[in-house]
Amino acid sequence: MNLYPIKIQFFLSYAALGSIAPLMALLLKEAKDFSPRQIALTLSVSSIGMLFTPALMTYLADKSIDSRKILRFIFSITAGSLIAVYYLNDPFHVTISWSVYSIAFIPTLPLLDGYFFNHNQQLKDRGEKGLEYQKIRIWGSIGFIAPSVILFFTLSGEKDIANSLWCAVTFCILSLLATYLMQSPVSSKKVTVKKPTTEAFRVLLSPRLIPFCIGIFFSYTAANCYYPYLSVFFKESIGIQNNHITAITSIGVAIEIIYLLNLTKLKKWLGFRGVMTVGLTSMAIRLSILATFPTLQTALIIQLFHGLEILSMFVLPIMYLDQVSGAGFRNSIQGAFTILITVPSRLLGFVIAGEIARVYGAKEVIYAGSVLSAFGMLIIFIFLKTDHKTEGSY
Repeated sequence: MNLYPIKIQFFLSYAALGSIAPLMALLLKEAKDFSPRQIALTLSVSSIGMLFTPALMTYLADKSIDSRKILRFIFSITAGSLIAVYYLNDPFHVTISWSVYSIAFIPTLPLLDGYFFNHNQQLKDRGEKGLEYQKIRIWGSIGFIAPSVILFFTLSGEKDIANSLWCAVTFCILSLLATYLMQSPVSSKKVTVKKPTTEAFRVLLSPRLIPFCIGIFFSYTAANCYYPYLSVFFKESIGIQNNHITAITSIGVAIEIIYLLNLTKLKKWLGFRGVMTVGLTSMAIRLSILATFPTLQTALIIQLFHGLEILSMFVLPIMYLDQVSGAGFRNSIQGAFTILITVPSRLLGFVIAGEIARVYGAKEVIYAGSVLSAFGMLIIFIFLKTDHKTEGSY
């Protein structure tokens, strides 16, 4: 398997995400003059439509519809909707365009994960050594950092924060072109799973995975609560300029790469549940420290532990889902997880953050994220049961 095309696609797709994800609330606040409630409404409304697209796209991929064509469609819609967000100013029109962007883009990462895991399984079926997911996912982290270099210049001084939208559009177009480098997806001709999405939900809602799903739901809600408002907090409470915000968050992502490269060792030392617990604990602690001591030094220091948070929420869970899935619904379980956990947590997290920001401020939003992540950690630490296969199969 030629790994360069999938590495390039991970890099570009995460770069499109990294162009605006660290600035979401601040972008709507400054470029569109949105109030905290309007920001929460826009982000929440966009989440509702996401309940359908991940399942549809991953279902089509499991039914042997070429995932490269699906990705091309996604990147076309995403680029067009972000261009519309740039030019529109009416709150209703901005909300609609932002929703189209969010609904279209959300299946991208589950599709890429499913694409990789299907090819990885094909290697194992042929008796070849399987690939480590984190060695591919690391290119997503590198891609997430890339826009910060561009935005450092395009957002410097009094330049419009909306310029970040053009950065995202550029990476969407490059992502579309990169799909032509990807090899044909692995076919599931020998597998007869008539309802892959139903089977995926059955696995996720099984007694074994319920504690995992509930714990991750709280953790994802925490992330969706604090992360969009982190840029607002950095600027209003600490006084960090727009172009420096993306640079600071990129430091955490750069350190994240070190954690990814050492994930196998961490799992050997702590086990699956141990890494999850440590990661979510570090998330709760670092958010509390940031909200209590809002200084530039604190903002930089907490980036040292950002990687543990990413491992516990966006790397290990994806690998775990592939392990508990079966042939014929590897794509669909990623999509089902997005519907069951990712989308509802976005909706709830955005609403909580918006109301807290409206009544109190961004500082209290950070505290809320800390509390929610602590709940998620406790549920996983106390109730999640793992076996030898889970602890040692990655």
